Amino acid sequence: MITMHPGQSEVLHDLFVKKTNRYGVVCGGRGWGKSYLAATAAILAVQELVALPASVPNKNVAIICPTYQQAVDIYFPLIAYQMGMEEYCDKSSQHSGTFWFPNNVVLKLWSYEASQRLRGSGQYFVVCDEVTTWRGGGSSLKESWESVIQPCVTTRWSPDRANEYGAVSPGRSLIISTPRGKDFFYEMFNFEERDNQWKSYHFTYRDSPYLDASEIERTKHTIDHFQFKREYEASFDDSGNNVFYNFNRSQHVSRDITEFMEGEDVHIAIDFNVSIMASSVFALRGGQLHFIDEFMGHPDTESLAKAIEKKYIQKGHRVQCYPDPSGRARKSSAAVGRTDFSILNSYGIQCNARSKAPPIADSVQAVNRMLKLGDDSINMYFHPRCKHTIRSMERTVWRENNPDSLTVDKSEGVEHFSDGIRYATEYLFPVRSGTKFVSKQSHNF
Repeated sequence: MITMHPGQSEVLHDLFVKKTNRYGVVCGGRGWGKSYLAATAAILAVQELVALPASVPNKNVAIICPTYQQAVDIYFPLIAYQMGMEEYCDKSSQHSGTFWFPNNVVLKLWSYEASQRLRGSGQYFVVCDEVTTWRGGGSSLKESWESVIQPCVTTRWSPDRANEYGAVSPGRSLIISTPRGKDFFYEMFNFEERDNQWKSYHFTYRDSPYLDASEIERTKHTIDHFQFKREYEASFDDSGNNVFYNFNRSQHVSRDITEFMEGEDVHIAIDFNVSIMASSVFALRGGQLHFIDEFMGHPDTESLAKAIEKKYIQKGHRVQCYPDPSGRARKSSAAVGRTDFSILNSYGIQCNARSKAPPIADSVQAVNRMLKLGDDSINMYFHPRCKHTIRSMERTVWRENNPDSLTVDKSEGVEHFSDGIRYATEYLFPVRSGTKFVSKQSHNF
């Protein structure tokens, strides 16, 4: 038995019972039940097609996922075992992601990259799942929708053609995703304003009966502000092209940051770069990073180390630095056999670094999380005298106006200080990214 919660039922009721719209756009937060809704909608479409004679052509239902791995790892077991369709269909193949039903009805799982092969086919119902993460395939979401997916529906299952075949409805589609800014999915969400065949739905984690409110409350304290709004509140708020989108001068720059106390450890984020040697000096206080000072313009590592020693070590401070991991092997300007790390160590400066540079996604997320958590708390502050560091935090952007390229734009040379801050923050407060998949197993609902 398939049981839906109120939000899921609302979407299905409009598409399959009242039939008030042909295109449903669901913007939903994590844990709301988007996959379960998608699979149920596909099965309802199959049932409508099975009622038609075997001679009716183009009785196809498609579920398009970001990757084929997600299609077969999530949707195949969900449809085959949890919803019992393996017993109802004539045959199925997990390898091809296909279910064959009576009267020549086919439900097929597609990856976005392979969805171009839908071109020229007829599709009675198409689920477009997590469209904001569709990548590859040589085309954008907009191009795929307008040139391939929607034509598959409109050219073979128009209202006149559906009436001719005796179908209960013309072709339809369900577009589902967690948002990622004001992209084409955002445009699709607003199509309802000019076309009554479209209807949009917005659901946050609060609309899900599957989530524990206390667990989500704890999550607010562990992920950054924008990420929480996007993933759990399904917000279209856009972080734009800024790498450190949570940085806000009015919130993060403060003259109230105190100087180093006597005997307090000095921490320094360093990005090795000859003649720049961008270094941001901070105190680690109660889980917060307080940036107090900066060094810039030293010709090499030796010169920087001397300046640090004079300003802090000779005054009784222990100094720990967090340099670019490549400094273990390279030298900025030193005698043979000496590396950036060994130079710093020789002046009494402790080096803390990974064995290799962390993934940029992880280090950026670590910084954004410290800048602002989901509960709006801030754990990173900058004194106004750190003007180059502040400028770097504000102006470091992704290359080619594309955050998904995960390549920092270095054309203006503003990224050196923020690079150092990435190394330090990820080392002290690491974040690990990953992708979860549903394994093939049977569940009872």
